[in-house]
Amino acid sequence: MAEFSRQPQSAPPQVGAFQKLLDVIEYIGNKFPSPFMLFTILGLMVLILSWVFDGATASYIGKGGKPTVVKVVSLLNADGFRYILEDMVKNFVNFPPLGLVVVMMLAMGLAEATGLVSAFVRRIMLGVPSWAVTSTVFFLGINGNLASDAATVFIPAAAAAVYASMGRNPLMGMSVAFAAVQAGFSANILPAGTDALLAGITQSAIGTIPQTANSPVHPLINYYLMSSSVIILTIVGTLIAEKVVGPRLDRLHPVTEFGLKVSEHELTPEEKKGLRYAGWAALAYIALLLILLVPENGLLRNPKTHAILPNSPFLSGIIPILFFFFMTVGIAFGIGKGVIKKESDIGKFMGQGVAGIISFIVTAFSAAQFIAWFNKSNLATVMAIKGADLLKALDFTGVSLIIAFILFSAFVDLFIVSGSAKWLILAPVFVPMFGLLGYEPALTQAAYRIGESSVNSITPLNYYLPVMLGIMAKYAGNDAKVGMGTLVSMQLPFGIAFLVAWTAWLMVFIFFNLPLGPGAKIYL
Repeated sequence: MAEFSRQPQSAPPQVGAFQKLLDVIEYIGNKFPSPFMLFTILGLMVLILSWVFDGATASYIGKGGKPTVVKVVSLLNADGFRYILEDMVKNFVNFPPLGLVVVMMLAMGLAEATGLVSAFVRRIMLGVPSWAVTSTVFFLGINGNLASDAATVFIPAAAAAVYASMGRNPLMGMSVAFAAVQAGFSANILPAGTDALLAGITQSAIGTIPQTANSPVHPLINYYLMSSSVIILTIVGTLIAEKVVGPRLDRLHPVTEFGLKVSEHELTPEEKKGLRYAGWAALAYIALLLILLVPENGLLRNPKTHAILPNSPFLSGIIPILFFFFMTVGIAFGIGKGVIKKESDIGKFMGQGVAGIISFIVTAFSAAQFIAWFNKSNLATVMAIKGADLLKALDFTGVSLIIAFILFSAFVDLFIVSGSAKWLILAPVFVPMFGLLGYEPALTQAAYRIGESSVNSITPLNYYLPVMLGIMAKYAGNDAKVGMGTLVSMQLPFGIAFLVAWTAWLMVFIFFNLPLGPGAKIYL
């Protein structure tokens, strides 16, 4: 009889407290249903709660100084049943984020599908000197949400290859890029689909109380804060990378054999030609925009006041303006590259952009019903009033309240990855609640974006962690110590630093009462 020797089993690796915490977060988060089912369940909960608290009231002092009483209305009755049936389609069609996101993705999808965004990023990244590569990767990565989720894949991969070609640790390149595109997701020099999406959700939440009903809400309400944050986060991220993350990686995980070649990311002659065409098209478009905007009687100025702020066709039409910009440069690039040869190619590439948001459209259907029912029942308004009264009674307002909300948003992000899903849940309550405390919706949205974005790269539920682990495996070789713990340990310093620096930057805006965007103030 053959004898089988039993191999001695090694002791299981010790798991630290932080790793256990991450395991708990991952376990809880994985128990959450899909976004569509999540909002379906929340909608059913609204129906039940509207019946349980039917007739409950809350009051607040309106703008005219008169007390206003709001009463919860049950939707589990004949009138509620008729409302649910008759308004279901209308709730979906009139859902503010839906049209904004679809229009933006038609154009941005074209720019992405033709390869414009990828070529533009690689053109800049491969042309910088070694001393500026980290700051350049941060700058490009933070602005990468113009390319939606695709940036999370190609920017870290390209950054790792660039670092390897310079004789630096490619794991650092990947880590820097991943932190930039994830933790810095909300910041951007150019308005992106994220701005339109969140503004649409905020728009749906401002009408429940008169204090915020006329507040300016458009995709640029956080633009001054978010565009300036790109510089702040680039500086902070570069310092953390060069002084903290990089030295630690070189000490614990030195990488000397590189698996990918930088040549794999170099531009083809066709891409270079496409970028030239896109550059000329961008200059022509910007020149036309200035002609319509700069003159006192320009078509994009307010026809009565001839001003741009606070109301003008330029602000109200920012989505169509961005749509035509990305269409123009995307088509120009596609023609130069040779991927657009006939007019039907344009529609094909635009369709690819919309195909990427099918899951959002599905989620939007159930989310639209949840928001509509939440507002119709007055549960959102009553909760906001009660919450505002409690905060006033506790004297928990001002800077401490804003910081607490940022931290709360960051905590929720550990369990629910989708930024729009979280804001769909939080906005109907916190926008009017903060409005009753005297804060503009623009500030509430900005605080949420800071907390939600800063910890994106360290949540265990991030869809792209396996992708980053795959990139790490290509460079780590036989280093068995490189794994999920390595990735989180690389990202944690960035997440903490971004959260602190970004919050501090918002405090500067609050302290000096600076506008967060065109026409968007701090206080009502």
